[in-house]
Amino acid sequence: MASLKKNLVYNYILSASQVLLPIISIPYLSRILTPDGIGRVSFIDSFTYYFISIAEFGIVVYGMRAIARQRDDRIARGKLVAELLALHVVTSGIALLLYAIAVVLAWKHIQDIRLLLFSVSYLLVNFFACEWYFLGMEQFRYITLRSLATRLLGLVSIFILVKGPEDYYLYYGIVVTAAILNSLWNNYYLFKEVPIRFKGINWKQHIAYTKFTWLISLTYGITLLLDNVFLQLVSTAAAVGYYAFSMKVVKAATVLLTDSLLVFFPRIVALVREGNKAQLQAVVARNIQLMVFFAVPLSIGIFLLAEQLIVTFLGNQFMAAVTDVRILTLFPFLRTYNLFLSKQILIAYDQEKLYLRGLLVGGLCFMALSLLLSYYFADVGACWAIVGSEAITLVINYYYARKVAAGLSLFDAKGFLHALGSALLFIPVVYGISKVADSHGMVLLLSVAGCILLYSLVQLLVMRNAFALVVWEAIKRKSLQKIYHY
Repeated sequence: MASLKKNLVYNYILSASQVLLPIISIPYLSRILTPDGIGRVSFIDSFTYYFISIAEFGIVVYGMRAIARQRDDRIARGKLVAELLALHVVTSGIALLLYAIAVVLAWKHIQDIRLLLFSVSYLLVNFFACEWYFLGMEQFRYITLRSLATRLLGLVSIFILVKGPEDYYLYYGIVVTAAILNSLWNNYYLFKEVPIRFKGINWKQHIAYTKFTWLISLTYGITLLLDNVFLQLVSTAAAVGYYAFSMKVVKAATVLLTDSLLVFFPRIVALVREGNKAQLQAVVARNIQLMVFFAVPLSIGIFLLAEQLIVTFLGNQFMAAVTDVRILTLFPFLRTYNLFLSKQILIAYDQEKLYLRGLLVGGLCFMALSLLLSYYFADVGACWAIVGSEAITLVINYYYARKVAAGLSLFDAKGFLHALGSALLFIPVVYGISKVADSHGMVLLLSVAGCILLYSLVQLLVMRNAFALVVWEAIKRKSLQKIYHY
């Protein structure tokens, strides 16, 4: 239990850094760089990462699970690592070839050799990516400290090197360098810790197991990584800039919630295999309670404070993105609920094929909606496209989850109404504060504090919400374990 509690702490530290560090860097970057420059970086970053996903070939999920099974056998681990690294080198070579073809076709949307060189550098270093090893060995302390070090170094570099609109390529260079440092750091510790020999290995045997998870990852990446790419293909770099930073604001608010749900996954898998339906329902109910309790007020709060968020974090030159943020307020709830249905239900029941079907339909809908709506409505169209595709995927996932987990309750209507009723009280709070506060930043600060306090009190004292009571007990005992106890 001590190990689990430590891993939870490191997981929260890492997740918090994903939220807090962008809160520091985004306001600076949005005022130094133009929407056009940010759009260029967002395009090449998404473009590059999709080919990294192609190269990954499902090795991350498969490798993490396989390493966990061999963690006590150092020799077997070394052989497995060598085989998976060799497989990744082969798939990375194929991905690099496809990348070269795509660059030729999409060059008019890049048009900067400096961005291209940084992109290629990361692709080459990524040939020996091995993050899966440290995840499988549950070395969360190492992962957290390493990531914090590179992220902080990147943050400092941004303030030192990015001084004007023309420095957008340096911003991308810093992002890439941080990722490269992570990869090289991993390689150093991996080769130091594990005896690796490439002679006489059989890397082909793993293809049958990795290809399916690869298809899931690749399809999932359509909305996760190609949104900026599709928008750039039919619109302008400035539109990509508005959309990309709007998504950064919304995703930063979603990270802690989605990461919290992942902590439940191993326990759900174990309960499904044990056939313990009563305890399984209890764990699933806790997942839903957590999701609804935080996602609903988060979405409503972002909608009401969209203008204040944009002006405070991005600056006046991004005022056109206010509409984007308001459309994307549905995203935290949709994405979190989709994660719950897919990971906690479908994958836990070994129904990856059903999960893939939902992703394929949602991905195809996103491609069609994105190209069509972005062509006519630029960044606003892109926002509607991703929200619409998430909603479509949610309907499909819910249908499949109901069939697979027959008898399990997959939604908490009472908790949802509690959350919605409590969060609607934000409207007079935000309206009243906006009438008396003298700046957008002050409105944002006072509204967030006031809404959190009001929501907590209403849920706890008026609604007597079950999850609110659990959270309150955990706070009094200063223990995360209480929240994750079923």
